[in-house]
Amino acid sequence: MIRHLLILMLFVVGWSASGQYYYDFNENCRNAYSSINSLKFEEGKSLIEKEKSLHPDNNIPYLLQNYIYFLTVFIGEEEADFDLYDDLKDDLIDRLKDGDENSPYYRYCLAQVYLQWAVARTKFKEYVTATFEINKAYRMLEDNQEDYPDFLPTFINLGLLHTMIGTIPDNYNWVKRMVGIEGTIDQGVEEILAVLNKSMTDPQYSHYRAECLFYLSFIQMNLMTNKNKTIEYLEVIEKDQSNLENPLAIYALARIYMSNEKNDRAIEILLNRPTSKEYYPFYYLDYLTGMAKLHRLDEDANKYFFRYVINFKGINYIKDAYQKIAWNYYVQSNSEKYKEYMSKVLKYGNTVVDADKQAEREAEEGLMPNYHLLRARVLFDGGYYEKAMQELTQDTHSEFLTTERDSLECTYRLGRIYHEWGKVDESIQYYTKTIKIGSESSYYYAANSALKLGNIYEDLKDYKKAEYYYEAAQSMENKEYRNSINSKAKAGLNRIEDKL
Repeated sequence: MIRHLLILMLFVVGWSASGQYYYDFNENCRNAYSSINSLKFEEGKSLIEKEKSLHPDNNIPYLLQNYIYFLTVFIGEEEADFDLYDDLKDDLIDRLKDGDENSPYYRYCLAQVYLQWAVARTKFKEYVTATFEINKAYRMLEDNQEDYPDFLPTFINLGLLHTMIGTIPDNYNWVKRMVGIEGTIDQGVEEILAVLNKSMTDPQYSHYRAECLFYLSFIQMNLMTNKNKTIEYLEVIEKDQSNLENPLAIYALARIYMSNEKNDRAIEILLNRPTSKEYYPFYYLDYLTGMAKLHRLDEDANKYFFRYVINFKGINYIKDAYQKIAWNYYVQSNSEKYKEYMSKVLKYGNTVVDADKQAEREAEEGLMPNYHLLRARVLFDGGYYEKAMQELTQDTHSEFLTTERDSLECTYRLGRIYHEWGKVDESIQYYTKTIKIGSESSYYYAANSALKLGNIYEDLKDYKKAEYYYEAAQSMENKEYRNSINSKAKAGLNRIEDKL
């Protein structure tokens, strides 16, 4: 009798652990989600614990807990956090696997965790494991789409995956084969837009709005050519004033402003961002403030770069920050400080991202940049085109171009300025000349000129020429910004594939 009772109890416990966990994205969970995405992790944790106490069988709090793990690792980039949360997330996955398999949230939640950790792993060069996790997430999302075609949250990450796979250059097709994903940028954007549009009208989906806008803004800034569409997203984000209290939204806003000739506005919102202890520290925003101020030639730009390199304990943009400190001293005519801080580029940081690789390459070369070209470059990056042009077209023009590299860069910079000014014919002339004289150079000027010509001809609907230049951009000998340029060129080819 006792034996039968024990078996019955074990059966009941086993059924309870695997069958009764449900998914309710209720108001408490939506508030926790909002707090976490605003980087108010302690507030989010309190709401999660409250929900666990009130509704112990609800699985959504465990998904939200992983958001905290992921954002901590992704933003902080500290290996100790990565190791700690990588272990803890296994318990979350076990809990989620015991959820109701007949719910559309079942695979969605698991896929979200796998995808977030795949992204986190790329920060620490765990590419093989990340590839398997992406593959696992993609399969789950595809199955979810097939079984629950009206469950829109699936399309957020599915759209993001479809978009990103469209940027992988042809020489990395083995990655596509390993991951097994097929998709295009347009397809991915449409999928995310479907969720965004629903979030505008249906309160049930309103909490997904910020996430959709963040992804769409990123895609538009980095992979698309239509600036007007980027501004549309900007206007939607700004309508909700609470976004000015959200560091992730501020990051998106600042990046959009800086990419659309509104550098002064970017500086304004970055300087007024929330910095209280209730927010998880997002030191990259100090780096971004330094960049925006450097673009305006503000002398105090280095204050923000110093904050970044002193406080940030992560991996990326350390070398680049020291390079930008050196640049800021140099554009203020202090060449000795330039040399001092370029030497630090070789001592600190890593070379995972293109910006850090380029900074180290400049430090290794040991060549002083051209004063006027550097000033023109940073002014251009801030959208101060008239001032940038003045640096390149003064009476002493011929005197300050003392090397072949200087002449090549000057030609390229004139093309960039004319392009952004809307003087397309002049920009084509200078881009073409840059390619002619620099296609075999290790510098990025010719490759990026080809990329920009691809953008121009795509906008002009001359898709054959666009295809030619996008392919040319990927075939150059440049070592600088190679991954970035190749990805953008591949994204261009992806966009025009059906128009040739």
